[in-house]
Amino acid sequence: MASVTTVCINKNNINNLPVFVEEIRRKFPNIKILSMMNNEAAPSYFNGGSLTQYTDYRQYVVSQLPGLEFLDDTEVLEQERVQARRTYRLQQSHSSRRRKDESRKHTHRLKKSNTVI
Repeated sequence: MASVTTVCINKNNINNLPVFVEEIRRKFPNIKILSMMNNEAAPSYFNGGSLTQYTDYRQYVVSQLPGLEFLDDTEVLEQERVQARRTYRLQQSHSSRRRKDESRKHTHRLKKSNTVI
């Protein structure tokens, strides 16, 4: 699904932002426009969220989807992108972390097996 650049998933009872964003990043690596309005995971004034919650939500999503140009109905500005990178780091997917850990273990075993006593 690498060719998909726009995902509108408004009013879909999404409540776990990190899991959802990880799925979006994995399934749609070229996403440019994401709309999540009226979901619990996307707090805004209209669904009872505070300005702080809304700002935090935007920063998290922007930090995890570096190519995003629009989130909900608002353009992602470079200043917002810089602040998002400062606030959040790009989360590694569980599978890539597991592969790195397994690779380290494998390399460590190889080093041990090449040791002459």
